[in-house]
Amino acid sequence: MSPLFTHTGIGNRPVIYAGRFVDLVARVNLPGHYGICGEEDVPSRFSAAVDEATTLIVLDPRSFPFNAMTEDRWDVPLIVVLPRGFDAASLTAMFSTTLFERLGFFDRIVTADSDVWKGLRQRYCWAENQRIELTTDDPGEVAVNLCALLEAESTPEAALCDDGYEVSRYQEGGDFRRDLRCIKAVHRVQAEALKPRFVVTRGERTDDVKIHVLEVGTGAGHWAGSFDPAKTRFFGVDRSEGMIEAARSNFPNQRFDQLGPNLLLPYDDGYFDLVFGVAVMQRNPPRVRRTLLSEMCRVARPAGRLLFLENFVTVSQREKSTIPPMSALEFVDLILEETSGQVVLEHVEALRYPQDDLFRGGVLSLLRLGVAR
Repeated sequence: MSPLFTHTGIGNRPVIYAGRFVDLVARVNLPGHYGICGEEDVPSRFSAAVDEATTLIVLDPRSFPFNAMTEDRWDVPLIVVLPRGFDAASLTAMFSTTLFERLGFFDRIVTADSDVWKGLRQRYCWAENQRIELTTDDPGEVAVNLCALLEAESTPEAALCDDGYEVSRYQEGGDFRRDLRCIKAVHRVQAEALKPRFVVTRGERTDDVKIHVLEVGTGAGHWAGSFDPAKTRFFGVDRSEGMIEAARSNFPNQRFDQLGPNLLLPYDDGYFDLVFGVAVMQRNPPRVRRTLLSEMCRVARPAGRLLFLENFVTVSQREKSTIPPMSALEFVDLILEETSGQVVLEHVEALRYPQDDLFRGGVLSLLRLGVAR
């Protein structure tokens, strides 16, 4: 069995929680840098192992120590192997609150049962590409296959997009799996700030009335999973063809469009209840910011919302970057200018990400003036 090492911070070590199957997994040939935990390791080594893990493979969720998972430990990307012989309803009864409601875009689910996957994906708004399909149910073989998959995905180019666009958005070098844990932690903080604004947008509408939502700079579409497709018509736009293809693959029932070089949004005036972007303006030069802001305001309906999450304090600046840092005050002035003052500030919030000593993120929610339709 591979020993586990404890050190400060995130290491470079995927961890397998084998639970009741630890002896079976210990017999197979796994990469030497993988850690293995069984039920007997929970009191002593499990917490330290998860604290440094880049990925946590859960081979045995039925014996998994959920009570040992503090909030920051949920930031580790999970690969959960669903137990066989249960339908979606039974699995929901067992794991809905403790596990399924916590799984998001950066986690993976292993199941060979298409009916189970369809039922769970629809209920929890998971992305299609979060599924891993394995035909074997032998714990040792499953571990070998998942380790091989992680090794194949050990570069961001392999895991995300051929054109490299999402790579530059999320990662500036270093180990991809370790960075993915940091990305998931940042996403958690962002989601805690954004989801209340998503709920407010829906308001008191009945379930049969769908709201129209547009994300500008949608990337691989992971924010689409924050909206129930039964209650939302979600649209996403991005300049990257590779990202649009990835988004369509992840959420085939939603609409994703590639943004042309003129940056004009391909939608009618006043069509959307919510238009939002996450870390979009900070990555673009002033000319692009102006066009996008004007277009976002144009397609938002009167009394609809414009929502922005941006980083206004730059931790590091690329030496060759031609994009100047953006302050919050400059951004507000730019919004007022490009919307001709036809918005009113509804909500503002500062964000501090894990491991940061200062608040560098900010959320601005604005209402477009006018009479609601």
